[in-house]
Amino acid sequence: MAENRRGKDGRFYFSRSQMILLGAAFTAASLIIFVLGVFVGKGIEGRKLLKKEEPLVKIPIKPSAAESSAAPAPQSKTEFTFNDSLPTQPVAAVAPDEPRAAPKLAEKASKAGTKNGAGAKSESEAGAKVAEKKAERAAPAVETVRKTAAAETADAKDQKKSWRAQVNAFPDENSAKQIVDRLKNKGYNAYVTEVQNQGKSWYRVNVGRYNSRDEADKMAELLRTKENYPKAFAASR
Repeated sequence: MAENRRGKDGRFYFSRSQMILLGAAFTAASLIIFVLGVFVGKGIEGRKLLKKEEPLVKIPIKPSAAESSAAPAPQSKTEFTFNDSLPTQPVAAVAPDEPRAAPKLAEKASKAGTKNGAGAKSESEAGAKVAEKKAERAAPAVETVRKTAAAETADAKDQKKSWRAQVNAFPDENSAKQIVDRLKNKGYNAYVTEVQNQGKSWYRVNVGRYNSRDEADKMAELLRTKENYPKAFAASR
């Protein structure tokens, strides 16, 4: 039989009897699978029947307008109707009429005191306003006197000071002396003064000694315009 199954090209072929056997085996296997499926399905259905049904969840639904008007809502315990009797509560005892006269007299006395106090307060406020007006009238005169006195003292201080026209300041003495020599050649009373600034020596080039600031300002203006020293200014010692 093996020789009959092999073909010329080396392939294997099934005979008729083998094909019939394969078909019968396939049919038997499918029947067995079908029967098993039926038994399994019956078992699942039996389990479902044995399982208890779960209770349905009830969702509250708002009643419509017609239902709410037709069926009145039950009254709560805190609500009362006209037929219900009011709860009894202890009533405070009312004092007799005679003792009420004392509070009335006290109220009258307090009102009179407040009126007297208001009158005194108004009088004190009027006096304070009059005093403030007088002070306001006198304030301008006092202010002018103060201003004039301050101006006079400032003028007196300026007159006491010795003024000069400062041309410039240099950290080395040679530069300052060179400018002093130039100014002296042109007829100016120039000189050098040494000062200390932050621990360093500076040499100022000055011109003239004046008793008033106006004279020093005039000289500083002359040095700026004529002699071309733009940093010249009036300074006091």
